[in-house]
Amino acid sequence: MRSKGSFIQIGILSLMVAGLLPPLQAAAQGIEAGPQEVDAREITRDAAALTAEMRVADRDLVDTALVFTNLGRERAWVSCRAFDADGGRVGRVRLNVPPGGLRFTLASDFSYGRDFVGRVQCSTQNRVLGSSVLLAPLALTDLAVQQVQGIGSILFPVVATH
Repeated sequence: MRSKGSFIQIGILSLMVAGLLPPLQAAAQGIEAGPQEVDAREITRDAAALTAEMRVADRDLVDTALVFTNLGRERAWVSCRAFDADGGRVGRVRLNVPPGGLRFTLASDFSYGRDFVGRVQCSTQNRVLGSSVLLAPLALTDLAVQQVQGIGSILFPVVATH
């Protein structure tokens, strides 16, 4: 015969499992995920594309360029996630930076063109350096970047696209 405590534990466990069923059923039915759940898209823009982007004279949108420079002799992968001002996930991108080369992505790449203000956190090898430029009508502005040596982390504390 079971004790009263074991029936309470079974009841609590049943309630917990029941709470998990709706999210699992939704996933099983293939409900379309938002951009934050989509696999990372690969960005291949190079130095020439960055130069062209910075020379746009009549820009009517604000966007942030996140630039990665590989100082090493081998290709380096960079994987980034964007978060909005409330900490919600916006999207992910990946870049394959050639040896001694440069690749960049735009804040709008994370959000598929939707407006957002937030931050981007990237993981990479230590030989990749990050920099950031705010591209705005009639202005280019360098933005802060926090590079954490030793763990291969680059943080862009402020990014925006509008």
